[in-house]
Amino acid sequence: MNIKKIILLSVIILPIVEIALFVEIGSIIGSFNTISIIILSAFLGIYLIKTHAAIQLNEIRNKVLQGIRPDKEIMSGIITLLSGILFFIPGFLTDILAIFLLIRPFRSIMIRKYSFVDNPSKKNSSKTVIDVDYREDD
Repeated sequence: MNIKKIILLSVIILPIVEIALFVEIGSIIGSFNTISIIILSAFLGIYLIKTHAAIQLNEIRNKVLQGIRPDKEIMSGIITLLSGILFFIPGFLTDILAIFLLIRPFRSIMIRKYSFVDNPSKKNSSKTVIDVDYREDD
């Protein structure tokens, strides 16, 4: 499916699902508790973005100073930032998605799947490289 279609469907469907969850959860735990949870999750998102940004930047800086590519640290930082943004967006579904992004095994799976590192097992070994020297004769 095209990424534009996915984004469009998300923009249309996500608010509808969130409103339905607000109504259902609000009828069970009460409107004050529902609003309190949403406000607390927004503050959690802000806190998460502020604190983990500095930690992630220090980890990336240390890897670069050691001469190691910080691919995992960059991906972890991106996932943490996305989790903070999802916490900041009001809604229960986005909060659940943010919690999943913070769980270490799920984060490791995401890092392995979307990593920047070239996997040697994925390289096509059937390619033949021919090294040729070019020389012009007069």
